[in-house]
Amino acid sequence: MIFYITILTILILCSFGKYSKLKLFLSFLILFLIVSLKGEIGPDYEGYLVRYNNFDPIDSFYKVQGEFGWYLIEYFTYLNNWSYQMYTFFSALIGLGFLFVSQKKIKYLGFLVFIFQLVIVQLGLSGLRQFIAVCILIYAITIYLFEYQKSIRKFLILVFLASLFHISALTFVIILPFLVRLKKNHLILIIILGVLGLSSQFLIDNIDKYDTRYLQGSRLSSGAWLRFAITSTILFLGFNKSNKNMFYLGIFILLFGLVLGVINSIALHRFNYYFYPLSCLILVRNYKYSLIKKQVMTFVYLISASYLIFWFSFSKYSDSFIPYVFFFN
Repeated sequence: MIFYITILTILILCSFGKYSKLKLFLSFLILFLIVSLKGEIGPDYEGYLVRYNNFDPIDSFYKVQGEFGWYLIEYFTYLNNWSYQMYTFFSALIGLGFLFVSQKKIKYLGFLVFIFQLVIVQLGLSGLRQFIAVCILIYAITIYLFEYQKSIRKFLILVFLASLFHISALTFVIILPFLVRLKKNHLILIIILGVLGLSSQFLIDNIDKYDTRYLQGSRLSSGAWLRFAITSTILFLGFNKSNKNMFYLGIFILLFGLVLGVINSIALHRFNYYFYPLSCLILVRNYKYSLIKKQVMTFVYLISASYLIFWFSFSKYSDSFIPYVFFFN
């Protein structure tokens, strides 16, 4: 656990003081190295290793379930006879690449501190497909919150790209009405795509035999509600009614998460990987526009550090991350 606390501490120190390109580069260099060079770490390691050892260009294509982006990573790794480590390298390159360009627009390194435990550690060092999908979705939302992007097409393309790595990302087309003004026919299309993404994810919960992070057939996740409580807390801290779109988006996330959790907490567990960074983006956006006090941000730093310590101390999955080992060890 000391290793992860050290990395988080470095990120915290980089986030203090004036924002600079040097701090940005240092932060992402560290994150890229720990993700791309990881060895036998995370509960999903064996699952991805099974996929690597059993990959067949034809058979695996028929089992792809819409995630053609990840299939291409597997295919090119197989075609070039590369080692299993290329799965991790490509995940770091694509996922952190999108996160890097997002951070250049956000210009607040505290965001990396906030998402470190949930996105970088729990996904980046284990759930590679969803890690890429989450990072692409972060970028898709960032350009609307911090650059006032108005292209509906660009958001749909990015969400579709994210879904090529994890089909659940398709669900998040339903937040587009909170980002831009839409016509009625656009709303109908978005509802249809959102339902498809959500229903497909429930299907995958039962038929994806490769994943080891999730208990097949189970409908309960002991940590899902705790993580959603953290997400909800950050949403409440980031609420400001003067920014109505973000306020209603936050309310939507809360209601969506509550309904999802009641139906299936395993689904809430997966979707919280999207909910949490989105709640942090809303918080940071309102802070950048002087709608949130600095003391609130300090409190979120404390929440982030506390969650890291709590998770490593009590999660049944934490042992698979300790000690951190490089693949060449």
